[in-house]
Amino acid sequence: MKENKSKSLLLLVIGISLTVVAVVGVTYAWFRVTRSSDTINKIKAGSLEMTLDDTATEGIKLLNEVPRSYLQGMKTEEYTFTLTNTGTTTNDYTIYLDDVLNFTNDDGNEVTITDENKLEDTKIRYILLKDGESAASTKSKLLSNATERIIDTGKITSNQTIKYSMRVWIDSRAENEVMGKMFNAKLRVEATQSTTTVSP
Repeated sequence: MKENKSKSLLLLVIGISLTVVAVVGVTYAWFRVTRSSDTINKIKAGSLEMTLDDTATEGIKLLNEVPRSYLQGMKTEEYTFTLTNTGTTTNDYTIYLDDVLNFTNDDGNEVTITDENKLEDTKIRYILLKDGESAASTKSKLLSNATERIIDTGKITSNQTIKYSMRVWIDSRAENEVMGKMFNAKLRVEATQSTTTVSP
């Protein structure tokens, strides 16, 4: 009996030792600093922080709209916002245009957009311009062509601010099927810290 317990305990200790070695090995592979001196080395991880500011204009709403051409669409109300990297690292970012299916209208009533009264993505056209970029009809897109509702991606460095201008309208090819439909949306930004590989 005692021999069996000893074997079990020995196997358990070996198992724990191997696990610890494996974890140390992984940590060592990710982070290694070698320096011979009396100097104290301080290492601080970079911070990831993004700010989306859209306080300059109202949100995106299409109510009682009609189909418009590109030139007519460019006369609709402009929606502006800025994206600022207040962190210490360069970040990859993605901007999405998400549905907001529940909202309070101008009369203070709660509204729910259902499948029956939702304006389809194939009927919505938008143009997104960055940092004073010039407008052109080729830059306008149907929302249905935006994979997963992604409207822009890019990199933003520390302390950089990117200014955006956006207009949204009902595409001119839409017909009577858009009558009585609604579109309500918000912007969402996802950011990840850019990674670089450093050779040992």
